[in-house]
Amino acid sequence: MLQKLRDQTQSAGFKVIVAVLVFALAFFGFGAFNIFAPGDPTAASVNGEDITQGTLLTEADRQRRRLLAQYGDQLNPEDLDPLTVQSIALEGLINRTLLSQIVADLDLKASPTRVEAAVRADSNFQVDGAFDQNLYRRGLSALGYTPTGYMAELAARMNGDQLRQAVADSAFNVDWQAKQVVGLMDQRRDLAWLAFTLNDFSENVAVEATDIELYYAEHQAEMMTDESVDVIYVELAWDQLLEDPSIAIGIEDLQREYEAGKAAAGDSEKRRSAHILLRTGDERSEEAALSELEDLRRRLLAGESFAELAEAHSEDPGSAALGGDLGAVGRGVFDPAFEEALWALQEEGELSPPVKSAFGYHLIRLDGVEFTEYPGFEEQKDEIEQRLRREAAKELFADRVRELDNLAFEQNDSLEGIAEALGLRLQQVDNITSDGGPGIFAEDELRDAVFASDVLNDGNNTAAVEYGDSRAVVARVRTHHPQQQRTLEDARPQIEALLVERAARQALTEASVDAKARIQAGESVAEVADSYGLAWRTIEGARRLTEDEAPAAVLQAAFDLPRPEAGGKSIGTASLVEEGEAIVTVTRVQDGEPAALADTELDGLHQLALVRGQRLDFDALFQDYRAAADISRRVAERE
Repeated sequence: MLQKLRDQTQSAGFKVIVAVLVFALAFFGFGAFNIFAPGDPTAASVNGEDITQGTLLTEADRQRRRLLAQYGDQLNPEDLDPLTVQSIALEGLINRTLLSQIVADLDLKASPTRVEAAVRADSNFQVDGAFDQNLYRRGLSALGYTPTGYMAELAARMNGDQLRQAVADSAFNVDWQAKQVVGLMDQRRDLAWLAFTLNDFSENVAVEATDIELYYAEHQAEMMTDESVDVIYVELAWDQLLEDPSIAIGIEDLQREYEAGKAAAGDSEKRRSAHILLRTGDERSEEAALSELEDLRRRLLAGESFAELAEAHSEDPGSAALGGDLGAVGRGVFDPAFEEALWALQEEGELSPPVKSAFGYHLIRLDGVEFTEYPGFEEQKDEIEQRLRREAAKELFADRVRELDNLAFEQNDSLEGIAEALGLRLQQVDNITSDGGPGIFAEDELRDAVFASDVLNDGNNTAAVEYGDSRAVVARVRTHHPQQQRTLEDARPQIEALLVERAARQALTEASVDAKARIQAGESVAEVADSYGLAWRTIEGARRLTEDEAPAAVLQAAFDLPRPEAGGKSIGTASLVEEGEAIVTVTRVQDGEPAALADTELDGLHQLALVRGQRLDFDALFQDYRAAADISRRVAERE
């Protein structure tokens, strides 16, 4: 074998391969191997801009994490179909890509200083109101972002917000729109409904014994008890370890943590400021920018309003709309040249000379200085100790889970020795099925563990199963209750109730259809109700948003019905879900009048009309761009 390898290394072909590799490494380094690697395939393209498969998979993973974080225990991760999540993520990427192209088209751009300030102002990255770098990095890591990637995406979102704001600023609330909204939202209707409920029709249903026996005979597979188990278990939780003797926290640990926190808090000084930015480039030289700023500076010193001049002249769209206001910010956020000039100002209201930064030339005004005093050691000592103890308990928990798991395997026929070795309490829960269980056995992973074949049939302990917030359980089956055929007498009440409901629901539906047809044919509504022993309920002047006497489904059906002709009525139906259904009639419609509303209500409806108009304007703009865009997708196939 070795001789054969030596012979091959002396061949001409091998020497050519070595020469190519040496050349590639000499000129391109180890990155040269990327030359031979296949490119990232394209998942979609928007106006020639590609969205790669790698980008899509990353976004789909983020989408999945967002859904799991949003719905928590209500959502089983296994219920998330990967292709559906990818499809949602792809549409989001297409829309974001198109939006960024629109923003670039309109030359809208959030300044890096505003992006950085937004990051530092995000409460998700703050501890006690101060930006925390470690929390920031952990948060990004949890969502699969790098700091650079997150800043880029945040900038893109802020650019999109500028576009939305620009569209919103161009919208106006004309009187006819506001009147239309008031007319619809404060509309009043005279309505009535006749409810057909299961209770009304169940009373007259009689089920024969032979019907029950026939159903029982024909549905034997459904007449089974649920397989269930009674279990004993031990549970280990991280908070049981808070006072564990192995956790020793001394005064040196507390002081070291305090000093680290104090150092991480950084400079306690924050400065409030405002600025006017003039950009330089092809359309404006540096000399022209300086000349314009000097003129603005003279006007400011003469007493003109900084906010008005900033709004009229500043080319930082994020702050110009706020009169140039940049808020209160500590060191390390702004461009270094800008920061140096701001920190050189001494008096509140003092104005800087023109300052050059990477973004152009600025006039900077100091609006105030804020100092945050870092709490003393004695004030924070107890909180620091609790935090360190929690962290140590959670680290110790991981070790104890491994020990618990080992013991569960080594002593797989009992829990008594495990409980004694780890100081845990034996507990018991009965009547656990594969679909549900009381207490902690509502958790799917715990039920799956006790119904595993080696636990259920062979009598072994489960492995240590972690669930929730740092908790772990080892369980074993004490009693197994297999499925059994239920006797007729045991099943009789359930079958009788089912047959009564079926008959009542059928009678209810037939009566509702017949009653509606009779009313539509012109028969008196009172006579129709009397024939079924029922009564109409009526509301005069019901309002869409504030009426609470009618069921929501009835109210929705009433306001969905067309306006009745004079002297007539509109007729519809409403589902009362499990209870039954109702016939709904509307006899009069009165549109809302602005004069009848309080000023606060009227202002709210005017604002609703304005916001609706702004949203429709933006949607129309975006859909116009999307209709004209060249969008192609590479659809993933299901296996």
